[in-house]
This record gives sequence, structure tokens and C-alpha cells, in this order.
Amino acid sequence: MRLIALALFIGCVFSVQAREDVHFLHWWTSQGEAKSAEVVKHALQEAGFEVVNVPVQGGGGHTAKSILQARAIAGNPPDMALLEGPAIKSWAALGFLHSLDTVANSNHWDQNLLPLARDIHQFKEEYVAVPITIHRLNWVWVNHEVLNRHQLTMPATWDEMIDVFYQLKQRGVAPLALGNEPWQVVQLFENIAFGLGGPDYYRRAFIELEPDVLDSPLTLEALNKFRRISAIVLPDLTNQRWEEATQELLSGRRAFQITGDWVAGELMAIEGKFPDSISCYPTPSKQPGFIYNMDSFALFKNPLLDEQQANQIAAIVSEPDFLRQFNLAKGAIPARMDVSLSGFNACSLQSRRDFHTAEQLGTLVPSIIDSMAVSPIIEKAATNELFRFFNDPSMRAENVILHMKSMGSSDINL
Repeated sequence: MRLIALALFIGCVFSVQAREDVHFLHWWTSQGEAKSAEVVKHALQEAGFEVVNVPVQGGGGHTAKSILQARAIAGNPPDMALLEGPAIKSWAALGFLHSLDTVANSNHWDQNLLPLARDIHQFKEEYVAVPITIHRLNWVWVNHEVLNRHQLTMPATWDEMIDVFYQLKQRGVAPLALGNEPWQVVQLFENIAFGLGGPDYYRRAFIELEPDVLDSPLTLEALNKFRRISAIVLPDLTNQRWEEATQELLSGRRAFQITGDWVAGELMAIEGKFPDSISCYPTPSKQPGFIYNMDSFALFKNPLLDEQQANQIAAIVSEPDFLRQFNLAKGAIPARMDVSLSGFNACSLQSRRDFHTAEQLGTLVPSIIDSMAVSPIIEKAATNELFRFFNDPSMRAENVILHMKSMGSSDINL
């Protein structure tokens, strides 16, 4: 009945013929992500579209974003692309994105979307992208079988975390499931910084780039803890992808992984359900909060996709049951308030509760490394600096702070 009703709605509102295929550019290549992409493909196929998935390998999507830019400049953008955060307004300002106000008004997005999602997905008061997920990034995933085997308990602070890492290392266990690639490494730093300083410090230091807040004992402490973890884990690191790190966590070759809730989607894709041996905890923080990023779908203007068809596709991928199925597979929570979380894993349920608490307390903060907080130029510069610091013991924390202060004073814009 749901599909019949949706088909009637689409037919009545748009009265257009579905085109032959929809090219969908994204960077979902792990097992859990691929399963999520299949949810997209199946939903559009039910409505008469043939989906051509164009997955580009590379965690964080940096390669996919470069390909998207090249295709758009060449006049051959994909029909639909995965976007995040400020990039949505940037693409809309350049005139590349279809307005989705027809479906947004018909489906009451202003009333049904979480408040956080509304502004991010609008340009000049028009919706130009579909909010799909809210991912939580301040999660620590733990394999309790490893801790129990070594009679260790779950650490509650960053100092305790580093101590447990050290004890595991002394016993021949590589403690942290982590690939030595920039976005994974720097995501660890943003968790440390948020945990030590709280959301106000995090915003002022790493989003507003206020010089006096950057050049503070808190930043120095965060960098020093980052270096202490590096000294323990760096000898065992390889350039593995995040999902390979998750497999090491699941197998017991690693005890912890500090990254977003896409881990839940990967674990369920591998095991068929959320495994009993793995639990999730908010990363240690003096003030509870929620570091987020969002997955969004944008429909690009091209000769083969007009605005009516773009709104037809947007109607399908913004429908509550689609968002439920997609987020169930992805490990995230939906960006709409009216989507049931029945059947979701315990980590997603806690994520929804913690999101609403952070929303009320004003402790929601966007990820600085995952394309939600600053311009791509500043993000890349900060990432390179912190990644070098993690890998080069000769680099001084004071020099990192100096370089990051210069980013804030350079007035770099998109």
C-alpha cells in the first residue's frame, strides 16, 4: 500500500516519465555502505528509475569530491551526488543544483525535518538537497572480549584510555583499530579536543579559529594526548581503510575503534546483526555533547534531468519509510523527526536520545574533519598539519598551534 500511495503521489504532483537511468555518485564502498546504497537503488527502481551506482573508493569522500568537481566543470555532472554540509550551499551558489521546494512544500519538510537539517539544505530560502542521515562521530567502539581477556575495564577519561592502550601494548595487543590516513587520524584528534574542552572551546578553537582560544593550554593538552596515543599505536598502523580497521576490532585483533556510527552498519553487514562482543560509548568528555556530520543527496542540473524529475527522485528518497530502511542499514539516525526507529540497534537508539539532549543543551557541534564545519581549504590545511604531527615525533605542538592560528587570520573563503 505504501508504494502504491507513493506512486500515486508522484504521478499526481509531477506527471512525468521516469528517465532511463540515474547516475548516483558517492563514496560508499564498504560492505555496510554498499548495502545502504542498494536501499537507494531498490527504492528508485520501484518507482521506475534505473540507478547506475558510481562508487568512488576513499574514506571521507575526498577523491569522489574531486571527481564531482571535474565532471561538473566539464559539463557532465552526475544526476545525483552525495554531499555534506557547507558544500551544499557552495554548489547551489554556483547554479548547479535543482530546487527541491516543490517536494519540500508538499511533504512539509519545514515541519518534519530536525531543525539542524533545515538551514544546511537551503540556499536563498529554497531547499536544494535532501537530508538523509545524521551520523555521530564521538563514539568509541570496544571489543569487550579483548578487555575481559586482559582483565581491563572500560576507561572513562582520556588519561585512562591512554593507560589502557599502554597496558594492552605491553601485553602484545595493538589497542586501536585505526588506518594511518588523514581523515581517520584527525578524527581522533577532534574527539580528544572536544572531550577536553567541551563544545564551546571546540567551536571557538576549531570552527571560529579564534587565536587566543587556539593558543591555550587546552589545545596544548589535546595535542600532547594526541602525541601520547601516537607513540603507542603508530608502530602498528598501516594505511588500512576504516572498514578494514572495523574488521580487526570485530576479530579481536584490536580492542578499540574511535570513529563514527558507520561502524554499526559495517558490523551488521558482516555479522547479520549487531555483535554481542562489541559495545559503543560516547568518547570521554567533560561535558556531554554530539559531534555530527550528515549525508545529503543533491540533484544536479543537466540536459537529461529536469526539475520535475529531480523533485520526483527527491520525493522517493525523503519518504519516511525509505529513510528508516536506509539509516537502519547505515547505522545512522534519520534527519526527520517522524521516522520510527523500531528495530534499530542499541547504539542508534542511544544516539537519538543523546542527539535530542545535545540539541536542548546547545552541545551539538559539526565535525571539523568530515566536511561539516569549515571551508575545504581550511579543512585540508588543518588536516595536513595534524596528520604530520601525529606521524612526526620531531614536530612541536607549539608550531602546530602557530600554523593553525595563521589559518584563522588568512581570511580564507570558499
